[in-house]
Amino acid sequence: MAEERDLLDSYFAASEDRQRLLRTTKPSDARGRVLLKPLIPVRYRGTGRVILTDLVRPRERRKARLAAGQREVRLHLGCGGEPKTGWVNIDLLGDPVDVAWNLASPLPFDSGSVAAIFHEHLLEHLPLRAGDVFMQECYRVLGPGGILRVGVPDAGKLIRSYAGDQSYLNDLHPGRPTALLAVQELFYWHRHCAMFDAETLGLLFRASGFPDPRPREFGDTDLDQAPDTEHRRAETLYMEARKPASRS
Repeated sequence: MAEERDLLDSYFAASEDRQRLLRTTKPSDARGRVLLKPLIPVRYRGTGRVILTDLVRPRERRKARLAAGQREVRLHLGCGGEPKTGWVNIDLLGDPVDVAWNLASPLPFDSGSVAAIFHEHLLEHLPLRAGDVFMQECYRVLGPGGILRVGVPDAGKLIRSYAGDQSYLNDLHPGRPTALLAVQELFYWHRHCAMFDAETLGLLFRASGFPDPRPREFGDTDLDQAPDTEHRRAETLYMEARKPASRS
């Protein structure tokens, strides 16, 4: 029993270390976020960023209108600390964004005005109903033939590994005392609200109006270049679809 006690205590300590990283600053953090982050408890940070972002909505809406004047508008939604060159990077204040916007609100772009949308490890942070509304917003602003590319943690692959060959699970979350604890980290940590496999993600695509969503490998895309993030490769399910040309 002493061995199990030590194993569990070590796991708790390692978990606390990983959570402590949330309280540190990142190179991508805006200056104001660097100053405020150590002062604000983790549980209040998300709410504070939403409030501040909503306060500057008129200014950011003007930025969105300027961005919409580009020849081909491509939106990177929920960019976090991973902005993409050639894309309009959108997230809450504090990240390196082109437009600061609360993505729980309607997108500040006209219907049919956008050529492509990419979001990666964003959808799982929204409750399923909110995620459905968000996907419909993506459909609305895309122009005919526009591409939506989505990346989410691959819950299906993780569960299959848990139930069978656990090598993928152990590679992704090494050193956990049990396989189920590794699975729980995906489902309950990082403020995750919903999980997806290819069937469930495809359901959201089709319900939003995209008739033929297809799982894609990392880097495989109909875009001129895949915007996928390298360090997300192993854990991510990608799916891509075009908005039909015949439906507004």
